[in-house]
Amino acid sequence: MMKTIKFKKSIIKSMVIMVLLLNGCSLDEDTYSIYTPDTFYSNEYQVLSALSGVYRAFAGITGMGPEYRTLELPADQVVVQQKIQGWWGGDSFWQLMEHTWEPDHAYISSTWDTFFQTVGQTNGLLSSLEESPLDISGPKAELRALRAYAYFYLMDLFGNVPIFTGAKVDPLDLPEQNTRTEVFEFVTAELEDALKDLPTKTEAGSSYYGRLTKEAAYALLATIYLNAEVYTGNAQYQKAQEYADLVINSGSYSLLPNYFDNFAPDNQNNNEVVFGAVYNPDITGGIGHPFVQKVLPGISGGLFGLPYTPQNGFATRPSVVEKYEDQDIRKSMFITYGPLKDPRNDEPVMVERVVPDNNSALYVEGVSTEGPVPYEIVPATGIRSQPMNAGIKWIKWQIDPNTVGGSAGNDVAFFRYADILLIKAEALARQGDFGAALPLVNQIRERSNASALLTLSLEDILDERGRELVFEMGRRRDLIRFGKYGDAWEWKNPSEDFRNIFPIPQSALNANPKLRQNPGY
Repeated sequence: MMKTIKFKKSIIKSMVIMVLLLNGCSLDEDTYSIYTPDTFYSNEYQVLSALSGVYRAFAGITGMGPEYRTLELPADQVVVQQKIQGWWGGDSFWQLMEHTWEPDHAYISSTWDTFFQTVGQTNGLLSSLEESPLDISGPKAELRALRAYAYFYLMDLFGNVPIFTGAKVDPLDLPEQNTRTEVFEFVTAELEDALKDLPTKTEAGSSYYGRLTKEAAYALLATIYLNAEVYTGNAQYQKAQEYADLVINSGSYSLLPNYFDNFAPDNQNNNEVVFGAVYNPDITGGIGHPFVQKVLPGISGGLFGLPYTPQNGFATRPSVVEKYEDQDIRKSMFITYGPLKDPRNDEPVMVERVVPDNNSALYVEGVSTEGPVPYEIVPATGIRSQPMNAGIKWIKWQIDPNTVGGSAGNDVAFFRYADILLIKAEALARQGDFGAALPLVNQIRERSNASALLTLSLEDILDERGRELVFEMGRRRDLIRFGKYGDAWEWKNPSEDFRNIFPIPQSALNANPKLRQNPGY
């Protein structure tokens, strides 16, 4: 019988280092040639080291880079406002927020590349494992599920993409383009087959943290089937409900009593995260995220005790904050108009002076020659040429006291139990059973001290998803499913239906003449 292969977050450090040594190159390079059939693995540690590297690369999509921007900026919650002096401006941001992108858009192209890199990494490693003398059906199932996850994103974002499972691409026989429905069928079949060899959370134990379990695959399948009508034209809400129930009935997950514990620096291995990205910025080769660094106002001098000057980039729209009741604890994540408060003591942040066209500096008694004056957040009027102190900010992933540079170590969930409850609620509601859906939504609201709903509509479910899962990379998908993605909102006019999927990047079309552009582009 095969040994159970596990790893703890604490030993991921050594695994990441081993991956870098084994490969001798960056995982961003020529991913189809990293693993080949003649580089098979002869012991479990080598397998886990390579597997850790694939997970690590996939985790990077949550880190506010091109993938996060492609997923979030076209929706109605995350916004990036250019500052007067030009910071955080340019077509790459504006086109996403205004739905005017073209096939050569840099972030869209990079997102395509990233997910196909995951496909290449998993293909190569799977091919290598076929030659290994070890009985490692579990890791093979993980790789197939992770490849399916990458293809889920490709299907969701780009629609018609080539399905490729070989170790290497033959330049004389490039992959054919598949329809979105074919990709849907491939992804669901791969996940359902991989389930046979994935452990449950209970079977795996806490040392398996950060890897795909049965429940994580159930969560992804529930998400896919919830969106089946978008992907294939055929609704499958009953299957979405069934897979959500498999997570719920596992008994392994629950809502944390405190909403913000999901986003704390020490949030690993909690009972609400079904699957998440593991961050270890304090190790060689490890990664962190900049959720605080890129959001907070640009104030130099150790704002909130941080070892860097925040970059003042990402913000949100007033309509997002307005969706929350005042007593809803989730509303406290927003830094709204008025004096900026220090979360450590709730005192106003004092600066030498507010500099609308540059970073302000913290007031230091006995050192500063100006001030003190409170730093004021003022309303933004658009996404171009805004003062440095304009726009609503947010801190959802809490400040990590052990931040390395601008990189924090809070893990970032791909799926939380709250999402699963809302998936089930929506699946029930779309089948006409609003009565059974209502208590599921109220579970979420009760945790955050929001008032209980007495009746429920689909609009209520969309709003609750927006409040609960804000900034967690699913809003674009929700808006499309509810038929609202082309609507107007602050600083965006109505947009065309063809923009529900992105264009096939021009670079991909140039590289593979078998690909055809999506309609409208």
